[in-house]
Amino acid sequence: MQNKLTIGKTWAVLLVAAFTTGMGNGSVFGAAVMCAVGRGPYESWGGWGAEAFSPSTFSGFIDVMMIVFGIAFAIIVGAAMSKHGEIEAQRDNTGW
Repeated sequence: MQNKLTIGKTWAVLLVAAFTTGMGNGSVFGAAVMCAVGRGPYESWGGWGAEAFSPSTFSGFIDVMMIVFGIAFAIIVGAAMSKHGEIEAQRDNTGW
């Protein structure tokens, strides 16, 4: 058998479910860091335009953490799904 869980077949799960779950974890991490170390001396809260993604602003730090955690979690889930597909394909060849 062949691996049926390729990236091409699972991209929707990776994009929607895994990326948004990782973004949720990133927002919690960003909020926890802000609670632990304080808001810092931010001149702007960073809510408009490109400032929203600048890690040197309050909102930008959390937004960047959400994107980083979303990408990381999608990569981890993609690797796990691919490996699971390989194991299932190997199991199907053994006759179990």
